Amino acid sequence: MGVSGQGSLLRDERAAAPAVPPPFHAAAPLPPAAARRARRLEGLLGDPRDRANPYGHHALTLPGGLPALSGIAASEVRSAGESGYFGGAEALVAALRPLFRRDLALGHATVTGALFAADGPDGPMPARTVELARLLGPAALSAAAGTALRAAVRAVSEGERKTPGLSRWRASLARSFADLAACESLTAVALRSLTRSPGTGQALRAAAGCVVPGLAAEILDESVLTLGECGHEPGSAALRWCAKTAAEVSYVRETIGMANCRAELMHELPSSAGPGGGRVAARPTAAGGDADFDWAAELHGVLDAAAAHGSGDADRPVPGQTRAARRLLAERRLLTGADRSVARAGTAAAERYAQLLTVCAVLGVHRDAALYGGSRFLASGAWSTLALTRAVQRLGLPPVGPFVEAQAAVEAELDRRDRLRADCDLHATRILW
Repeated sequence: MGVSGQGSLLRDERAAAPAVPPPFHAAAPLPPAAARRARRLEGLLGDPRDRANPYGHHALTLPGGLPALSGIAASEVRSAGESGYFGGAEALVAALRPLFRRDLALGHATVTGALFAADGPDGPMPARTVELARLLGPAALSAAAGTALRAAVRAVSEGERKTPGLSRWRASLARSFADLAACESLTAVALRSLTRSPGTGQALRAAAGCVVPGLAAEILDESVLTLGECGHEPGSAALRWCAKTAAEVSYVRETIGMANCRAELMHELPSSAGPGGGRVAARPTAAGGDADFDWAAELHGVLDAAAAHGSGDADRPVPGQTRAARRLLAERRLLTGADRSVARAGTAAAERYAQLLTVCAVLGVHRDAALYGGSRFLASGAWSTLALTRAVQRLGLPPVGPFVEAQAAVEAELDRRDRLRADCDLHATRILW
């Protein structure tokens, strides 16, 4: 996802970037112009915790608090369009991420409206524009959920100095962090697929529209609950902002078009896996990608490899990942087997397939971080193991774990980011506030 603020915690953790960006590589540098625009936008929006800031959380949750933000949002989005950002999915989300972080509904509506307007008011919209507009939903939801999670982590950190018992919330926040990383992984890979090879990856992009709204809603609800337990009164700006954002998820969910996402996933199910369940795809041969690159094949190949030896270095499998991946491989066989009936399975099969593709994206991000250099945290596998465990639970499969070490490692990373005033997103951005 997008980077905003003073820089990235990944800066000192990256190995030399490969000549050809791997499909799931989370540490690939963003265009400098996009990062500069994001920093500028965040500077204009100011500190969200400043009660005197007209663009802060306190002002935005008051009646009539949105007009001031509407003006700056329209201006910045229009400027981004004039600078050519609507042509690149990842760059657009990176440049405008601070707006999504500040106000979910307004940011999403402003960017989506400008995107459609850029293609003209007459005639049908190009398919790529429609898909990018759909992906703005998961991108905005992930950004807003990350802001809420960061507020909850800060509340626990500040509150446990007086009330040590609040530390019990760290475990649930770590699980939310793993869910957020899964949302970020899926959305980032979906955006990349639209930029590099728009002719394939429709199921991947539909999965983002199907999965991210539900996970983001859970993260926001958990953040609201945590803030309340940490002593935030109903009048607290942070609590009001999180509650307001949680209420806006349904609006964004509607704009994504969940029925269309499920229909696309159901259409993809019969051909989603070849002999043996998965297919092995070639890497792109140029930095811009290969028009024939098969994202579905790449995703299924990642799951096959993880079921064999984990998603990282084959010589150093991540404990527990192989067991979890094998559970999920069995689920894929049920979903894509010859005796499966799409008519009988309906939307339930589509939603389960979306969860499966999310897992594949998580495994791919971990694999490429381990193989090609990137964040030590992403390469470690703790977050992906926890995300896999959560996916197994959601699918109602026989449980795996508990993975105490993975849970502890994710809690430690969340604590580290809090100390460094860093964001909770995939790139570990360090923001101004």
